[in-house]
Amino acid sequence: MMNKAKTFKKNKKLRIFLLFLAFSFVFWMLIKLSREYTATAQVDLTYIDLPENKLFETEPLSKVNVTIESYGFNLLKYKFSNRKATVSLNKLRKKDKTTFYYLATDIFKDVNKVFSKGEVLEIERDTIYFKLSKSTSKKLKVEPNLFVQYSSGYNLSGKFVIDPEYITISGPENQVATITRLTTERLELKNVNDTIHKTLKIAIDKALPKIHYEATTITIRGKVEKYTERTLEIPFKVVNMPASYKINTFPKTVKVVFQIGLSDFNKITENDFNIVCDFSKVGGDGVNYLTPEILNKPSMVSEVKITPNKIEFLLEK
Repeated sequence: MMNKAKTFKKNKKLRIFLLFLAFSFVFWMLIKLSREYTATAQVDLTYIDLPENKLFETEPLSKVNVTIESYGFNLLKYKFSNRKATVSLNKLRKKDKTTFYYLATDIFKDVNKVFSKGEVLEIERDTIYFKLSKSTSKKLKVEPNLFVQYSSGYNLSGKFVIDPEYITISGPENQVATITRLTTERLELKNVNDTIHKTLKIAIDKALPKIHYEATTITIRGKVEKYTERTLEIPFKVVNMPASYKINTFPKTVKVVFQIGLSDFNKITENDFNIVCDFSKVGGDGVNYLTPEILNKPSMVSEVKITPNKIEFLLEK
């Protein structure tokens, strides 16, 4: 019983000692925090009132350090909270065509507002620069970066349908001017024997982060079907004949051999082709024959060949 009493008495003394120690520490902290100190604080900057038709060419300064004088209580509060100042850009000073700036005195009031009155002594940056560029836009055709290898006997029927076919880009004028074409990320398809329907991402230049794309993906669709060979015998025309001459050709028609999808096999006639021989090309480089050329052909045909590819002729007055 005696040991328990002694232990209890020791623990009571320890608790009293710790209590007085805690009170002393709190009292000491209150004295310290009630004094004024000079310290550095960081302020986040947000910008408004950007001049009309202007964009930031590069990211503007987002944070600034300031020297402040305040009570310890306030400094402790500032340490654990973000201070955000809103800065209007409607009175920018101009250095050159694209460079603008503010002096520290120009933003002093905006920065000082986020603290208690009169606490900011100095902004630790003499000048804040802004690179601004005129905002512009243009529409560009998308060129899919696509490689397709079809299965034997299969091919694309017609053309690929691209949606959207054109994309508008916008941003700083000098950056938009550097983009002259839009392509997609590379896609390779092999042994294709069925309809193609894919989504492709636009290849975006990461060195130009200020460029805005109206769309960042496209869809591409194409009908793939089995192809077969077909032959048509088609008459041709001779153009650019000299005046007062008539011409007899041997032969008077040519055979056009081409590949076509089975679904379109019976849709093609000889009237869908326009084949001519240009007489003005005779005589150049020792050429003494006519060469048949296809001016127009249906979009659904491919691998078109003409036989014969040399036409003999006889001129008559």
